[in-house]
Amino acid sequence: MNTRKDIQWAFLYFIITVLLGFSLRMSYVTDAFFNVRHVTHSHSHVGLLGWIYTILTSLICQYFLKEEDRKPYRILFLCTQVTILGMLFTFPFGGYYLYSIIFSSLFVLCTYAFSIFFLKRSKKFVHLRFTLSKSVDPVCERPLSLRFVHWGIYFLVLSSIGIWLLPVAIVKTGKGDWYNSALYFFLHFQYNGWFLAVILSLLVGEIEHKSLLINKQLYKAFYCFILGTIGSVTLSWVGFFDHPLLYIIGNISGFLLLISVFEIYKAYNQLEKPAFLMKAFLLLWAIKTLLMFLGSFPWIAQVILPNREFIISYLHFTFLGVIAFGVLHFLSRNLHIRFPWWSLSLYTTAFIGTETLITYKGIAIYAQWFLPNNYPILLVVFSTLFFIAVGNWCYIIFRKTHTSSDQIFSKK
Repeated sequence: MNTRKDIQWAFLYFIITVLLGFSLRMSYVTDAFFNVRHVTHSHSHVGLLGWIYTILTSLICQYFLKEEDRKPYRILFLCTQVTILGMLFTFPFGGYYLYSIIFSSLFVLCTYAFSIFFLKRSKKFVHLRFTLSKSVDPVCERPLSLRFVHWGIYFLVLSSIGIWLLPVAIVKTGKGDWYNSALYFFLHFQYNGWFLAVILSLLVGEIEHKSLLINKQLYKAFYCFILGTIGSVTLSWVGFFDHPLLYIIGNISGFLLLISVFEIYKAYNQLEKPAFLMKAFLLLWAIKTLLMFLGSFPWIAQVILPNREFIISYLHFTFLGVIAFGVLHFLSRNLHIRFPWWSLSLYTTAFIGTETLITYKGIAIYAQWFLPNNYPILLVVFSTLFFIAVGNWCYIIFRKTHTSSDQIFSKK
């Protein structure tokens, strides 16, 4: 397994996702020569299933699997890339139709194969921990980081139920509440379950590696995260089924997730002062979780859920903020990939700028405030900053002088 090539594929999808997003923003400034809805589908699929899925699977294979156990992954990886490229080149031309649905379905089957592959081989994982004498001892018990990543895999598989229910919902009720509930079920267990669990598994692994004893507060965070993630799926449904029980379960689950954020932050902060990327991840994760908790109150949910701009802002906040900064931290920390400060600053500026603009538009629609005439142009400007920053990272990842990540991040 060549982790560097896998990461190159992931960043290729990242820059394509940014370009597709830029094209969508340009469609509000000039006449679009493409179907906006179809390109939006391509943008979301390549972003979630191309960039994020590819980078996360590469990171956990590198971290949790032995070198000899990673070799069979190559064929599965290539098959998965075929399905992603298939989605990239079919969605823009027809949206959801025969060929794009075929490639999407094949991708889900590839995730099943990966889940079986990873769960079977990761059982051999043995992590190392520094002792007080500065020596390194292998720890043979099942580490908490492995439990986190295994639950991430479970959430990945669980999320696919929503995909298979989509055609059933269309046949039964059309693209109504049940269809949207199935779609939101999929999204919830993707970004709140699978994506976050993987990031947290690497974060907990970092804590385990530095700590003499696994702090009990991490177990508390683990159980709160798992229970909170499962229960908070109800918050994805309150916009369609206004039942008090959904709010109650969501409220309790949101509170459990806040506890997990606090406990993990406290454990990490006891070991070292977080660097910029980790500090950004922890801050954004805390804000995201707080927003989720606030959304469990009916009077807030009834304002947010019908507003499309708020939903887009929240999704971008999660993918471009929480997940992206977490991934960049572990690429920098574990693989020693150096991202220039100017490009990180540019990316952060673009992120804050677009989030501010999209959120303001949501507020303006709700409160009937004034929306500047140059609003679309401002979005294009900040999207350009995204392209420059991510383009620089692609150059760093693809340049031939880059040291092989398999040499840098040898199995501990």
